[in-house]
Amino acid sequence: MKGNTLSSVFTMGGKEQEFTAAFEAYSDELFRHCSMRLSDRERALELTQEAFLRTWDYIQKGEEVRELRPFLYRTLRHLIIDEYRKKKSVSLEKMAEGAEMPVEDFLPYDDTNTLEAAVERMEGKRALEVLHKLPDPYREALTLRYVNGLSPKEIAEIVDESENAVSVRIHRGLKKLKDLFEEES
Repeated sequence: MKGNTLSSVFTMGGKEQEFTAAFEAYSDELFRHCSMRLSDRERALELTQEAFLRTWDYIQKGEEVRELRPFLYRTLRHLIIDEYRKKKSVSLEKMAEGAEMPVEDFLPYDDTNTLEAAVERMEGKRALEVLHKLPDPYREALTLRYVNGLSPKEIAEIVDESENAVSVRIHRGLKKLKDLFEEES
């Protein structure tokens, strides 16, 4: 189910059905987004579930949610930021030890065994490695736009910035990504 098929205003009547539909429609993409931002897949699953729980609590309090998909992404984004703040000292310790984040953990399982599929996986792996070298605002904007398929308007709602600022960030992020690819080649 695509985001366009859910009603744009989350109404009080039928909210459980709408929320269930939203969970089915968005849980996988929110999890993928969170997995790309965190190195721990289990923690990504927990944060994704927490985003839905917090959104449900918010709705249960009678608050209005105009666009559910961006609201869920924004909630998840705040949870990820909180997670970064908690893990900052641990990450610095890992960096001092020279530990690397396993990029393979971010890639979905693929049981195909063709040369073409292997090349695509390697290109995807390389793209993720280079993407993780970008500063977080660019990485986040590019991930939301090209991995999660959100529009600049939806991204603007998530990051609480203007649509123009998001478009500029996407453009600059693509340029930085291209530069990083060229440096590594």
